[in-house]
Formats: sequence, structure tokens, C-alpha cells
Amino acid sequence: MSGSRTRTTALCAVLALGGTLAPVPAHAFARHRPAVQRIRSSGTTELTSGWAIRSSADVRDTGAEISKPDYPAKGWLPLSRPETLMAGLLENGRYPNIFHNDNMAKVPAKQFDVNWWYREQITVHPRKGGRTSLVMNGVSGKADLWINGKRLAGSAQLQGSYTRLEYDITGYVRDGANAIALDVSRNDADITKFDTPMRYLTQNQVDWNPMAPDQNTGLQYAPQIVQEGPVSVRNAHVLQDDAPDLSTADLTVKADVRNNTGSAQRVVVSGTVTRGSTRVACKATVTVPARATRTIAITKAECPGLHLERPAVWWPYQMGDQPMYHLALDASVDGKVSSAAAEDFGIRTVTSRLTKPVPGKTHGKDGYRQFIVNGKPLVIRGAGWSPDLFLRYSPSNVSDQISYIRNMGLNAVRFEGNFPPDDMFAQLDRAGVLAMPGWQCCALWEGKSSTWSDGVKANASNQAGTMAARLRDHPSVFTFFQGSDDAPDPEKEALYLKAFAQADFRLPQVAAAEYKSSPKLGGRHQGGRLQLLPAQRPLEQQAGDRQHQRPDTQHDRQRLGVRHRGQHRQHHPDAGLPEPLPPPEEQKKIWDPATAQGQTAGQDMYHTFYYADYTRLSRMGVYNTPLWHRYGPWKDAASYQKTVQLGEYEVTRAQFESYIGNSTDKANPSTGIIYWMLNKAWPSLQWSMYGTDFDQPGVYFGAKKANEPVHVMYSYDDGSVKVANLTGARQDGLKATAQIIDLDGRVRATATAPVGALGSQDVRTVLRPKVPSGISKTYFEKLTLTRGSEVVSRNVYWLSTKADQVDWPKTHAPGQYTPSNGFAVFKKDGYADLTGLRALKPADIKVKATTHREGREMVTSVTVRNVGHGGTPALFTRADLFAGGNQVLPIRWSDNDVTLWPGEQQTITARYSATSAKPDVRVNGFNVPDQTRRAS
Repeated sequence: MSGSRTRTTALCAVLALGGTLAPVPAHAFARHRPAVQRIRSSGTTELTSGWAIRSSADVRDTGAEISKPDYPAKGWLPLSRPETLMAGLLENGRYPNIFHNDNMAKVPAKQFDVNWWYREQITVHPRKGGRTSLVMNGVSGKADLWINGKRLAGSAQLQGSYTRLEYDITGYVRDGANAIALDVSRNDADITKFDTPMRYLTQNQVDWNPMAPDQNTGLQYAPQIVQEGPVSVRNAHVLQDDAPDLSTADLTVKADVRNNTGSAQRVVVSGTVTRGSTRVACKATVTVPARATRTIAITKAECPGLHLERPAVWWPYQMGDQPMYHLALDASVDGKVSSAAAEDFGIRTVTSRLTKPVPGKTHGKDGYRQFIVNGKPLVIRGAGWSPDLFLRYSPSNVSDQISYIRNMGLNAVRFEGNFPPDDMFAQLDRAGVLAMPGWQCCALWEGKSSTWSDGVKANASNQAGTMAARLRDHPSVFTFFQGSDDAPDPEKEALYLKAFAQADFRLPQVAAAEYKSSPKLGGRHQGGRLQLLPAQRPLEQQAGDRQHQRPDTQHDRQRLGVRHRGQHRQHHPDAGLPEPLPPPEEQKKIWDPATAQGQTAGQDMYHTFYYADYTRLSRMGVYNTPLWHRYGPWKDAASYQKTVQLGEYEVTRAQFESYIGNSTDKANPSTGIIYWMLNKAWPSLQWSMYGTDFDQPGVYFGAKKANEPVHVMYSYDDGSVKVANLTGARQDGLKATAQIIDLDGRVRATATAPVGALGSQDVRTVLRPKVPSGISKTYFEKLTLTRGSEVVSRNVYWLSTKADQVDWPKTHAPGQYTPSNGFAVFKKDGYADLTGLRALKPADIKVKATTHREGREMVTSVTVRNVGHGGTPALFTRADLFAGGNQVLPIRWSDNDVTLWPGEQQTITARYSATSAKPDVRVNGFNVPDQTRRAS
């Protein structure tokens, strides 16, 4: 991990109204500008350097001139790699501090109404008797392609973010200097321009983030040059047929062999499958007619070694290991290797099913979509991922994000379009994190196929086949959603399914992310309606989320793919003060008590959801009203921030626990949840589990607590205590203890029970403690799960004897604003009373910290002890590390935001990139004054 950022307080939101951070650290985009890209004499070369851009408004030359090797490219803007126009402009110093205040809104968007040129200079030494190909891996927008003064392809074909188009350029390239030029027209990806129908099947941010001023026009993935001999190998992959108990795996090696010549060729295809000491070598011979392509399939019949006994099985990381196999394949003619291919894959089985409805009890009449990995049903616990706002990609940045995903205990990432480069899927493979890709909503993707031209349909087929081929061998990928808000119509579904079948995509496919059906993927006669809803919910629903755990309320039971009555569930509460602090007048807009007077109270906030009114989430009243009523008034920015942290921890923990806790409900099992969102594409005040600078708000640690491998939890619906085992192994010898504690620290009730043997992915109710009469209106419940003297899980809740009271009929009334956006209507004086927390006296703590190095990481251990007298807890105590005056980020804590009573102590550890600076630890909390100690 790498990077640090100056901070002065733990935040619920990331750098937003002030500061200069970009979503990906600047060091991740080092400028590397060779004059030309040198092409390998054989194999594939990614065209990652030597690019430059210029607006057509500034250059009168034609493609025939610009694409000549000797063209004088003076005044062009050099790029470190192929990227979007805005990324290129930022790299060249245009629009500094792009995310400061509303600077991005001031970027003149009209400059992108005209076409822009991309130019690449390359050096090629063509292979004697060989072929040279250019592979275009998508264009956001559309483009004309030129090479060495000749137009090679037109924009009618060359368009679409995820297309793969291969061009034989053997007759165009020269020995030595060559040039490629792209005449790119503006992408069409802004969903807020409702009067301008979208024309392209392209990448867009939908309502996840504001759209970049250039609408992400240009290149996201690097084009490639391939040099090879008379035959080419394409589409190499591995099919697997696994035994139900995974004791054996029968592999099939497949590839397309293309003859590039005018005469038949006898081709020897050699392949090896390796992992560690395992090596399986296979051969096949095929005669390919002139200018034809033949598909070869090598099975265990031709190569007995492809029958694997006791294969190494890939598992999600909490359930097992992540072994990977490697396929290397080459095609030879007359004893000389002409072309080669390689692919990594993992051995695992994924299936899905609809749970069996229980008459009169199951809310989703066709049941709920459940996924099974290697024969084991599991609760999908993920969140929606956003790329950088300008589609800049950094492998190290993604690595840090994946380390956070695992640290939070999440097991999945949702991609609603916005597919990243293959590197991210490869990293997910190695990390054991599941990937849930699918097409985007609210764009041409979900337009009726009757409105699609033949060109759009051909483009859709290409993109579907390309994505299926890209994803099929990644063991992290476990499904594909062929629709998001809408299921595909029959013609579109047939197009997608044909492309996926031709690509040998064998994983479960789902019709939509809502409870909708399509003719083949889902319907009453085809196995039920299939869906998954990315969870969406603002802080307004803290109380509502508590209600969402009630198993007897139909409109509260959101399962994997259930959205009752069209209700969006905005499942993220982030709203708070950023650091460095914006000007005082801007600060006040965030925490002003006037913002707690209803959903529409306050001013529009640029760094919330500034560009679309249909959610009204740019008003702080949406967040601050329930916060004020449940936790009591705040007086300044500091007290507001502490309140937000506490509230967002509460709601996020409750949300994940409700889905985990109800996963074994026979009538209405919670099969999974996708939290909206994991991260943001820019510094934002809402909807992210961690900041663009990698700071960790209360949401982060609330999710982390709920998703512990072995976890004890409180159920808000009935007050019961449950224990969940999310690991791959049976858990024995556990004991659960619940203590109900008054505000003054008195333990008013204690209950203890053995858990018994708990299988993998099992959840069990173990206690039903009663709240004593006469307890304070705000009180605590402390849960402890132990195995002998070992504390396996510890969980503290702040509760109220006054329950939240949501007016569900008004919340779900047809035609109202609330049901379509997930804002609950509370009954008069219907908020729970947690205001007693504000009466807590300051807690007295003692902190000790030590640091040591482990390889490339530093490990700091922080022990916090409550040394106070009486019964005052140190509520929501947080530790942060600083080195050289900068907050250490990214960082992975074993736990944080802990609550301790007098005499209690807890040691938490942090792992981060090794640094020469000596770290300091700063500790504070809801009622804990700041203190800083050297972590010697």
C-alpha cells in the first residue's frame, strides 16, 4: 500500500469542498513519454505510450495527413498512456485542483462538442512472411481509424466502450516508423440530458457520480499490435466439468486457429496447463483451409492429463484458498511457432437457484435468487464499485481498494457496467473476492431493441461476446446481469444469450437487478423472476433500516433481487465535514441546525448529488433531520461530525447484520446485499464506504464489524442474539454472553448460552435477553462471543426503549416522492431516543502503542484502556496514525470505533506501507478527548 494525506480528524466524508485530491493519487500516474512505441517482433504489444491528443478546432489537417509518420505534431498534448480527453487535459496541467469546490462545473464542456484527434507513433519491424494486426479495445464515443495516411475503419463500426475489433494492417505497416490516428467524436453518456436520446452503447456514470465534462470521450483500454506468422491463435480458454464434490475436474482446452494465408495449413497446437509442480502437456493437429478459422477442443479423451484428481479448488477468501492454474498455448507451422496465447483460470463451480417459496409466508412469490459456490450457499455481501471519474486506472490503487474490501469482510464487488481493465479482475481472482458484472441501467443499453438500428445490434453483439470472453475464466466472476433496472426484451435477450453461449460463458446469468423477468432467463414458467438490487439508502433511513430486519413485513424484506413496489433503498448515510476544512460559510451549509428541519432543508451541495434533482440528495436535510431527532442537537462542526460517525456506524452495521442474520430464514432467506456504493469516483459527501483518499468513516467500521468471520449480533426486530459463521470451517466451543447496561454503567441483566457446533455459512439464534423495566431510555447492550479465554467477537449497541415508528402506508403511498427514493415517513414524534448519549461524562483512557516492521509493511498495535471511575464508557473510541504530520493512508485496522467501560481494554492493530517516519497515534471518541502518543 502507498500514499498518505494530511488530516486532522476522523471524517465521515472525504475531501469534498476543500482540498485538491484526485480519486487516484497523483503518483499513480507517472508521466512516461517516449517518442515512439516500439512493437515486439512477435506476440502482442499494448500501445501504452507515445500517444498525444489535440482538438480538431485547433488543427485543420486531415486524417490522411495526421496519420503519416513524418507529421509534425507540434502543439499536441502528450499522454502517459491512452486515456480519456479530460484525463489527458488534467495530465497536461489543465484545470488544476479539479475537485476543489465546484471547479469541475467550470470546465467548458463545449470544447468537447467538436471531434478530437488521438495520435500514436510506433516503430514496427514486420515479421517476414507474417501478419500484423491492430486490435481496438473499445472507444467511448465513436472514431474513424487511420494508419499511415490510409483510412482503415469508420465510426459506424468503431464505437462502444467494450468492443473488440481486429484489423489486419499487414498491407499498411512499413518497416520502421508508422503512425496511427483516431478521429474521435464526443461520447454520449449523460443521462441528465433527457431531451437528447443516447446513441451509443457506452460507459457512463449513470447516477453513481456526476458525468465528467467530456462524458469520458476517448480511450479507456489500450489498443494492441499483434505480430505473428501464417496462422493465428485466438479465443484460448479452458472449460471445466467438476465433480459435485470437487474430487475431480475434467478440463477442455479450446481455441480458434485462423489461417491468414491463401493456402491450407497443417497446424500443430501445443498447450500446457500448469500449477506448481502440476504440468499437463497436450497436442492437437488441425488442417485449416485458406482464409478460414477452425475451433480446436482438446479433451481428456485426447489428453488424459486433463482429468485432474483432487484439483486445487478456488474459494472466496473467507471460505478457503485461491489457487490459480495457467494455460499456455501455441500454434506451429512447419515446426515454427506462428502464434501463442495464455490464460489464467481457477477451478470452482458456481450455480444458482430460486429458493423454495413457503405458501402464505414468502414475500417474493417465486422465491429468491441464491448463489452456490462449490456446493456451498453463501450470502453475497458486496458493494458497487466506481472507476476514477476520468477512467484513469492504477493497479496499485485498485490493490489498496481490494485490501479494504477484504478488511471490511465483504465478499463481492458489483460492476454495473463501468468494467475495469482485466488487471482488476485478476487481482480479485488472487484476493478471493467475487465479481458481479452486468450492463448499465438508464442508457441505450436498456432501450427497447425495436429502437436499435442494425448497427447498434451488431455493436451490442460484439460487446456482449467481448465481455463474456473477458470474464469467463476469472474464478472471481460468478454471474452476469443482462439487465439492471429493466430485463432485456426477447430480441435483446436472444442477442445477449447467443453471444455469451458462443463465448462458452457457463456461469449463471440473471435477467435484471430488479424483480423482473425475461423469456429465457426468468419468468413464472422458466424458474421464477431473477433480480438483485444494489442497495441504496441515505441516513434518513437509520430508523428505517432497523425496521428492515422485521421478518413479518413484506415491504421491509429486501432480498437479493427484491425491490417491492419500486422502492429504491438508498443504503448509505455518509454526510459530514471534509478535511481540510472549507471556508466557514461552506462548513455551515453542512451542519447548520436549519438543515435538520425536513428532507428539503438546507442548500444544494455540489459534492453530494448536485446534478440530478430526482433524488433530492443534494440537500443536507435528507441526512440531518433524522440524525437530529434520534441523537439530539449538535452545536458545532465537531459535535456534528461525531454524531454522523456514530449514526452511520449504527445503520451500516444493522443493514449487513440483518441480511446475514436472516440468511437461513426458510420462508424469506436473505441471499445477499449489494451496498450502494463501495466508493466514489470523486471526493464526495455521501454514498461511499471509504474516501477517495482512503480515509475510513463510521460506515467502514460498521460494515467491518457486521462482516466478521465469526460474529455475534443483535437483532433489532425482536431483541434476539444471533451468531454467524461466515468461514469455510465448522466452529466449535463457542459461548455467547449478553449484558444490558444502563447509561450510568450498571449491568442490569446478563444472559449466557453455549452456541454449539456451527457449520460454514450457518446462523443461529442463541439468546433472547429481556430488557429490565426502569432502565434508562438510552441504554447499551454488549455482546461477547468467546472460545475458552479467547474473545472471538465483541459487539456493542446503543439502544432506546422508545422504538422508531415509521408510517409505512405513507412511505409507500402511490405517487409519493418517498417510495421511489427510499425515504421513510416517520410518525409524529416517531424517532427512537438516543439523546442520552449526549449526557455521558468525558471518559478517561490510557493509550499505549508500539510499532514493528513485517516485510514491506509496518504493524502498529494500539492498546486503549478505560481507566476512569464510575460507569462511564469510552464510547466510539477511534485511533488514527500520523507520520511526518500526515495521516497514514491507506491503512488496515483489525478493529476501530470501539466502546470500553472502566477497567476494560482492547488492543487493535494497523497495517500499512512501510515508512521511515515514526508514527504517532491519535485517539479520541464520542466522549473521549483527543490524545496523541508516539507509537515507538
